[in-house]
Amino acid sequence: MNGADRANRSGAPPRGILLASDLGARSDRAFDRAVQLARAWDARLVVATVIEANAGQAEAMVVRDPPDWYRGEDPVHAAERRLLEDASARGVRAALRVERGTPDERLLEVADEEGCGLVVTGVARHESLGRTVLGSTVDRLARRSQVPVLVVRGRVHAPYRRMLVASDWSASSEHALWTAATLFPDAAITVLHGYEVPMAGLMDAARDGMLQAARDQALADGRRFIDRCRLPGGSGNVSLVVERGDPSLLMRLYAGQFPVDLAVVATHGRSALFDMLLGSVAQRLIEDSPVDTLVVRDPRTA
Repeated sequence: MNGADRANRSGAPPRGILLASDLGARSDRAFDRAVQLARAWDARLVVATVIEANAGQAEAMVVRDPPDWYRGEDPVHAAERRLLEDASARGVRAALRVERGTPDERLLEVADEEGCGLVVTGVARHESLGRTVLGSTVDRLARRSQVPVLVVRGRVHAPYRRMLVASDWSASSEHALWTAATLFPDAAITVLHGYEVPMAGLMDAARDGMLQAARDQALADGRRFIDRCRLPGGSGNVSLVVERGDPSLLMRLYAGQFPVDLAVVATHGRSALFDMLLGSVAQRLIEDSPVDTLVVRDPRTA
């Protein structure tokens, strides 16, 4: 267990935060959130970007016949200059790391080397109908990181005040809820659970009774789940929402209807092959969430 993991389990906020930047416009919002959290937690901020091995060759292929006044710049130097400009514009002191290699692998190595207990990153882009494209690097960070990953979508207006935690009552969800409540103790918490009733559409006159029984059971399971989590601030600040339906759709609808600024999702950290063959509820939750999303990996999968 490294220092970052011990800090997280002790209930203390992370002593270090890693901002994983691709130097694009979407990283600006992630940068602002990382700065806000670093100041709130008095944490050390590390800003890192990774230059892929073929970056220089790719630039040379694009700029084949440059004008006389053009002077090429080494990609590493260009990234260092950009990161320094971004940090200076925000009036923040940060450790800057420009690395070479495979982005997700090198970023996770940097997080471990720097003792960071949280990775902050942005989405790749937004498509029509509000769909978010995470990008392969963010997807792999969320899947593989042993510390929580915060995927930032919105502009920073204030600290997180209301969080929505997706739960399937599992130990992974329990760990995610406890982690989020520890990181953001002042935020109100809503636990959201989506359930299905097999063959509900084929039921006869007993359908209504079966649906009500399933809802009552889900509510009872949810209350036991919240009590079992033993949250640092107690369960008095936690509300419970259980609805029949797909969890990712319910999260999107709820966050659009009520004031939510942070979603929390647990992940088992399984392989890409597992997700491709069987589908992943966690993956859909992360992709469909309309707000900033904290992804917490089950530590037992490390």
